[in-house]
Amino acid sequence: MKERLKTIVLAALLVLTLILARQIWLSPPPTGNKLIAAADPKLTDAVIGRMMPAAMVVNFGGGAHTQTVQLKNLWPFYRNILKQSFDGKEDIHWKKMPYKDYLKCHDKPSVVFEVAKGTYSDLFKNVYNLHDLHGEISAIYFSESDGVIFETEEGAMKPEFTVNLSDINKYIRSLEREANPPYSSLWERYGIQRAVYLPDEKPVFEGGVVYENDLAHMKNTYKSDLLRRLLKANIDDLHEIGEEDSTLYVYGQRTVRLYNNGLLDYKDQTEVAKEVMDSAGAVERAFEFVAKNTGTIDDVYLEKLEPITNGGVRGYRVTMNHSQKGLPVFPVQDENTDYIVVDLFNNQVKRMTYLYRNKAEEESESHAVKGMDFAEVVAMHPEIFGAKGEGYDQLLKPLKRVSLCYLDDGREEKKALVPGYYVLYGEQVYLFDAMSGDCVGGERP
Repeated sequence: MKERLKTIVLAALLVLTLILARQIWLSPPPTGNKLIAAADPKLTDAVIGRMMPAAMVVNFGGGAHTQTVQLKNLWPFYRNILKQSFDGKEDIHWKKMPYKDYLKCHDKPSVVFEVAKGTYSDLFKNVYNLHDLHGEISAIYFSESDGVIFETEEGAMKPEFTVNLSDINKYIRSLEREANPPYSSLWERYGIQRAVYLPDEKPVFEGGVVYENDLAHMKNTYKSDLLRRLLKANIDDLHEIGEEDSTLYVYGQRTVRLYNNGLLDYKDQTEVAKEVMDSAGAVERAFEFVAKNTGTIDDVYLEKLEPITNGGVRGYRVTMNHSQKGLPVFPVQDENTDYIVVDLFNNQVKRMTYLYRNKAEEESESHAVKGMDFAEVVAMHPEIFGAKGEGYDQLLKPLKRVSLCYLDDGREEKKALVPGYYVLYGEQVYLFDAMSGDCVGGERP
């Protein structure tokens, strides 16, 4: 009996072995993300702190609104609300609101954070567990009466669970006692169903702030240390090639070109093992690289994140810019550039361009200046917006964002920042001089 039982057990094991072998050898290999587990790095607090929205609209109720860009002390409170409300929740269900109902919410005491186009949507979802939210995030609404609402490409989306908020009305009442510049939406002005806000009066900027070419005035000891960090070699081991507009430094497969106009161009052609990298990892690595090798990231914020390819290899481009009094600063040269652009592939920085310009403290004498009304700027450019006779209710239908900014003429060694408008019109970005109304950057027609 025992021998017969052993025979049955052995036969069963043999059949099981054959089944497993068949699955191992004949099943198709895993593909895509199943082949290599994707990394899920967590952004550090230092980098998350640079992921601030572009501006905050304050709705006082009764059709009164204002806007502020001083978000460093404000955003952390609302960031914690998102963390506490969504972190750890699984299978979040969203309800799409009629957009007119969402616009009516702006008539209640509330705050709305404008999110820069294409920059933070995936990162917000990564950090705040919003993976089930479809569409690119353009704004986040907070109120004690309606909780949290996300404005996305798909419309106004509200979580089905209740988010209880407090202290928002208290903050809004405190602002009512201050002198705030009035704003109104496209919906209120022109009947365009979009919660895009424009200043009702001529915007006031800080004038007299001078930016200069830091690379031209950089001490030799610091320049040598900068090259040593980037090229990972002593200055005596570098091959130096002087040219008319720049100096090229070479060490193996790495190069640094220092242009006379203040632009640093770093390239790395070395090969490394392939590593899985997602958007959060790219941002973390880019800020780490810039901080470690240049040490100059004061007042630098994350401007844009976009996927790129090179030779069939996918990577990310991380763009950073300066801010001045909470407003973004854009360098305006012969080509539209940003201050810092980092290209990463396989978790390796393959290229970095860094325009070394910053505030010249001894030259700056700040004073208030008024810019042009945005409607005046629109009227000056029929080649972009259309003829004024068509009416603003038609001209501004494609308008998705208008932000105040500063423009830095990087072609001059020293130059005062110029007040400007950053405009997202349809899918095109334009930069306008707010003093003259001229189009000076972006995707000009």
